[in-house]
Amino acid sequence: MGKKIFYGWWIVLATHVICMIGYGTWLYSFGVFFKPMSAEFGWTRAMTAGAYSLRSIEGGIASPVVGWAVDKYGARGVILLGAIISGASFALMPLVDSLLGFYLVYGILLSTGMSAMLYLPAWTVIAKWFKRRLSLAMAVLAVGAGVGGLICAPASAYLIERFGWRSAFVILGVVIWVVAIPLTLVVRNSPAEMGLARDGDPLPAARPEEDGSPPDAKREDPGSPAPGEYTLTQALKSSVFWLLALAFFFFGMAHSTVTVHTVPALTDAGFSETTAAFSFGLLTLVSVIGRLAFGFLGDHLSKRYLFMVAYALTGLGLLVLMNARTMPMVYLFIFLFGVGFGGTVPLMPAIRAEYFGTTALGKIQGFMNPVLMFASALGPIFAGLVFDATGTYRISFLVTGMLTFCAVIAMFFARPARSEPELAAEAA
Repeated sequence: MGKKIFYGWWIVLATHVICMIGYGTWLYSFGVFFKPMSAEFGWTRAMTAGAYSLRSIEGGIASPVVGWAVDKYGARGVILLGAIISGASFALMPLVDSLLGFYLVYGILLSTGMSAMLYLPAWTVIAKWFKRRLSLAMAVLAVGAGVGGLICAPASAYLIERFGWRSAFVILGVVIWVVAIPLTLVVRNSPAEMGLARDGDPLPAARPEEDGSPPDAKREDPGSPAPGEYTLTQALKSSVFWLLALAFFFFGMAHSTVTVHTVPALTDAGFSETTAAFSFGLLTLVSVIGRLAFGFLGDHLSKRYLFMVAYALTGLGLLVLMNARTMPMVYLFIFLFGVGFGGTVPLMPAIRAEYFGTTALGKIQGFMNPVLMFASALGPIFAGLVFDATGTYRISFLVTGMLTFCAVIAMFFARPARSEPELAAEAA
């Protein structure tokens, strides 16, 4: 008989599909709904982009709560609740008849559901199941979102053309319920729940205490904290926490700008809506190369240096997008930005787990995410305002492209330091 597949990989696969559906419908399809909704209601591009920005702000507010809930109640229940809310929010979108309603349903309610359903709980639970192969596991998870963009952005464009944007939203909500809710049953919150150890390693032999008392269950739990792990307070006091957050902020500005404004920018350049949607879907597909390659390399090379390469690629991609008037230029942008952006996805949770440990990882990620979410809110609004004032995206693409090179510098200085927990472990 062949070796049994480690159950952690089934959790990776389940969360992979959940993120594929969630990010594909919510994040990567936003640009496809952008022009139909703004045209019907007469909204400016800054006004329409405001829903995406509000989504990011809400995510930043919700992340500490979601992180706390995951650490306290487990990822499984949090993901399930998020899937229920997300499907219901999509189903409510046909009732939207004003900008305020759009902001409330898409920017707040749907975003709350997706915050609970997607990366933060998935990252946290996978970090509890893997250590040596953590970057690879995160890469497999991250591929789901990339494939979701390839499938869902063109599919949403087809649904809008065939049925209108209102019916398209309802269909997306049904898909969330049918796919995501059953998959939450696969998730288990830690290897200890199934009598397993991280990475599928053998469980350590139980030893009675020297005084004859029963073994300390918590100590023998393979998922229990190792010496040197950070508490939330220790992480917040460390300089590396804020350097990582700064790098994520700079990159978040660029990524959110591309996510919201690429399809409108390409149609402005003369490409059809279908070609623009396909190009954005291809961008997410190409990001799979970066997700897998950087995820694999992250288990063997410095994650910090890999981040620097990924950020530089995205910056070059944005500079190309500034002048993309032909399909070869579009393809060059897709390759550079796609590979670079894709590489950051598995590295982000992996480097946080490497630097801070897993004991309070949900809380630590929950408190770092608001910085990224603020950047995600600022980028699309900035690009929309610049477009409304100048009639072009060139300035906003240039500025956000330069910010990614600032992220390279911040990541260079984000070296892991000798921390309080590490010093305490050495003294013990």
